Amino acid sequence: MIILIPITILSFVWLLYHPEFTILLIAFTNIIKGFLQEQIPIFEEIDLTVLLISILWLGLGKIALLGNWELPNWSRNILILFTIFCGVLAFSGFYSPSPQSGGLKIIRFLIFSSSMLFAPIIFLRNYNDSKRMLKYFKILSGVILCAMLLNLIIIAVSGGLVTYLVRASLLEANPIAVSRSLAVIAAMVTIIGIRKNGIKLFSSLILLSLILLAIVATGSRGPLASFFAGIILFTLLFESPPYRSRLLLVGFIAVAIVLGLLFLLPESLTTRFIQMTQGDIIVTADGVERISTIATRLNFWDISIKRWLDNGFSFLFGIGAGGFSSLFVWKDFRWYPHNIFIEVLLEQGILGLIIMLIMIIVSLKYLFQIKRLEIISEHSSVWIASMLVIFFSAQVSGDLNDNRALLMFLSVSLCSVRLDKIFHNKSHDFINA
Repeated sequence: MIILIPITILSFVWLLYHPEFTILLIAFTNIIKGFLQEQIPIFEEIDLTVLLISILWLGLGKIALLGNWELPNWSRNILILFTIFCGVLAFSGFYSPSPQSGGLKIIRFLIFSSSMLFAPIIFLRNYNDSKRMLKYFKILSGVILCAMLLNLIIIAVSGGLVTYLVRASLLEANPIAVSRSLAVIAAMVTIIGIRKNGIKLFSSLILLSLILLAIVATGSRGPLASFFAGIILFTLLFESPPYRSRLLLVGFIAVAIVLGLLFLLPESLTTRFIQMTQGDIIVTADGVERISTIATRLNFWDISIKRWLDNGFSFLFGIGAGGFSSLFVWKDFRWYPHNIFIEVLLEQGILGLIIMLIMIIVSLKYLFQIKRLEIISEHSSVWIASMLVIFFSAQVSGDLNDNRALLMFLSVSLCSVRLDKIFHNKSHDFINA
């Protein structure tokens, strides 16, 4: 305690002055939260996410006291649309068939997800802020990757691979959460790596291979597919011509690496990828069964669409927040459709989905405005590619709150390209002068 108390105080003060690091910790909370609750009893009483959100807002309050709180004009339409969506979400709690889980879902979204979207608009005020946040992102990514690879070595040395199925994770976190973070890290390494030459490019490919190894070891197929889908879409929409062909080449190399890993790694690590159509063997109360997660997701989507079309009210306004759980006898509030659009469509209706889509369209319109100027920087490219990876991951895993990192990456991407534009205009004015 003599050591822990001063470290805690210093960490608290440091985080107040570095909200960009705090928000990244919130994005990675799913990885460390369970471990801290098990190892440090106080975190069984204090929610880590609530604690970090409180520190984040104290940091934003400090910025406001210094007179640096400003909402740029470009963000107002997005924030208005997001506020309207929050209103629709809150209103859906009044007719939710699962009021307890629905209310909890609404509160979490209004507090946590709103903070993830709003905070970067406040604290990313200049180019150095953006570069510093990318530096912290690299540091956290390096720690996560090293810890994951060390865990794989421990599993291999201890003989843990000699089983039917291994889903490696980190700090006993959900393998999907770990894999989703690794997919974002893979996108970052890819975008930065293709801008290097010689030994640095080769080193980036080696690092990408290790990340793909870690993703395969988690047994999570959605984040791996999301990485490739995000990189492809980024190449088509945002990558500048000088790097587009190189990015495609690295993409093909990444596919070859994954295929090689599936061929060379033990069957205990690759079973979930090779037997995708057959499903997983699990132990239930009725004995050993084979469950296909892909078929389960398709079934969830089918059930959700049918319930949404059940009547005029559900078509317009949905069945209410957390309502998906009411479609099953056990009414488990932890269940969700595994697709963020279908989830909103079912629970907030066509109204909620339209507002969400308009917000996405407005955001993309702003990104394309900057893209046409051909001034998107390297770190902006990293944020945009990461956003696209998380976007595709949200179509196959996680619920509205599990994917709140998507709002953070969207906000940071928009702030970063805005700073690119400001930096470009200043440079242009200086040259003209």
